Amino acid sequence: MIAANNEETVWKRITADLTKENPPLQYHVLIYHDIHKIQLDIDIDPGGGFESGFETTTLTAVLPDLNGFRFALHHEDFLDLIGKLFGLEDKEIGYPEFDNALIIKTNDVEITKSIFSDKSARQLFQSLTAFILHTDKRNINEDTDAKECILEFEIERGIVDIIELRRIYAAFAAVLTAIESIMKKDIVKNNL
Repeated sequence: MIAANNEETVWKRITADLTKENPPLQYHVLIYHDIHKIQLDIDIDPGGGFESGFETTTLTAVLPDLNGFRFALHHEDFLDLIGKLFGLEDKEIGYPEFDNALIIKTNDVEITKSIFSDKSARQLFQSLTAFILHTDKRNINEDTDAKECILEFEIERGIVDIIELRRIYAAFAAVLTAIESIMKKDIVKNNL
């Protein structure tokens, strides 16, 4: 766990951990940032012998109740282009470069557009490949059967470059903050 009064202190610790002479192949840390708890997981398996390796970096945070709202986005690849020819539908939310670079699934285009109003977050996600950013509802606590709403980012690379990791983290945090803000406004609006 890393808890600090400011983001710089958190990143100094993560930087120290990931820039050691022999950085860890598995790195799991719960970051307390403002009012958020964000789980960072980096798994790197170099493989060997007959096994091929794998790499992932995941960020996960618990969200307030989303009242049924969902979204998922990932980089558009060749298979997605073929899928579109056969009727695969993705949504356009009104940011042309973002819409063209990503497959966007959502049950509410306007909320999704509001979530991605931060231009730097949009630019970061549209520049990535082999990733998914999505909301989900699942059990994340082994001590209970309760399902919680989460925001999760996963990329098929073990990211140990601190500058890249911080950029992804900042974009993830911006999306997290936007979702929480929109959900609070929606709750207030529904209670009036």
